[in-house]
Amino acid sequence: MKNSDDVIIAGIGLYPVGEHWDISLRTMGARAVRDALADCGGLVPQGLFVGNAFASILTHQTNLAALIADECGLSGVEACSFEAAGASGGAAVRAAYLAVKSGFVDCAIALGIEKITENTGKKAAQTQDLTLNYEYETMAGMSIPSGAALLARRYLVEHGLDRDVLDCMSINSYSQACGNPNAFYHLRLNEEKLQKQPLANAPLGMFDCAAMADGAAALVITRRDKLPENFSHLPVRIIGSANAIAPLSLHDRRNLLHYGACAASAEKAFKHADIPQSDVDIWEVWDAFSIDAILTREAIGLAPSGEGWKPDGRYYSSMGGCLGRGNPLGASGAYQVAEAALQIRGEARACQVENVQTAFVQCVGGLGGTAVTHILQRE
Repeated sequence: MKNSDDVIIAGIGLYPVGEHWDISLRTMGARAVRDALADCGGLVPQGLFVGNAFASILTHQTNLAALIADECGLSGVEACSFEAAGASGGAAVRAAYLAVKSGFVDCAIALGIEKITENTGKKAAQTQDLTLNYEYETMAGMSIPSGAALLARRYLVEHGLDRDVLDCMSINSYSQACGNPNAFYHLRLNEEKLQKQPLANAPLGMFDCAAMADGAAALVITRRDKLPENFSHLPVRIIGSANAIAPLSLHDRRNLLHYGACAASAEKAFKHADIPQSDVDIWEVWDAFSIDAILTREAIGLAPSGEGWKPDGRYYSSMGGCLGRGNPLGASGAYQVAEAALQIRGEARACQVENVQTAFVQCVGGLGGTAVTHILQRE
């Protein structure tokens, strides 16, 4: 691919993750889009691709792309929505990437958005559980947290480990989020807090489960030769992109503790990017639950089976991930890509990792059922 054809993240707009009862879904999304457009130096988009998981149930709204495009004054653009559970935001980024790379559009916006907290906790949880196999899992009483707890219990038993190995994931994510101005929490964990945490889904404690929240993250994506003359940021290229699935139901998996979608998606993305894993400086892996982060590390080859919890000197969840930042579900994948791009730009403020050249970003839908991966690199 010629340098002029490089696909670039040109603009970033982030609405803080939190509880936003005073703003509508479309207004929150429109603000993120407008901020991203202001950040890119005046590009005019021809497409809007929206990632969302639960608006049809929790906010009684479908056709989000048309709704938000209209709110932003983008009348006439190509617009559609994508649903892939927790990977929805990543799927929207991939759609925008493919549209730009193909040449069918010169500039596209990817928006991940979710509004959850104005609903009761029970309704939000029941809606999240629909990302499982309804006929064979949800109807039988399984929930997303209980399924994650089942995986964690099997992991600890199979490898002869104590539950406190899970704490490494939570401590890292919450610590990183302390410097993220858009994070839901700014809480440093210590052993005393972890020992006192309730274990509602044992062996998973409260800090092992990312809090569901509201949020919107937008990215403007274009080609290198379409950047405006006044573009003031360091260009961030998308050099690899892939989507893969695994059996949705846990009982259909040959190896319960292998996140096959994560492995396949990562392999495809690295092949597309044509770089080795050793080139990656920061790893934005999925951590809706601490066990997700462990199994993802092992699936993509960063650690042997049973050792994904061990510190290894790599930078993970550099701005808090789902655990520390909060998890706006369908928007989280877009936040991950945006945060990685900020790291490469050198604009991550208190979360900045020194001299980031290449970032790996992966978001997951359900309990390892879908995985969307992007690899970003400094130009």
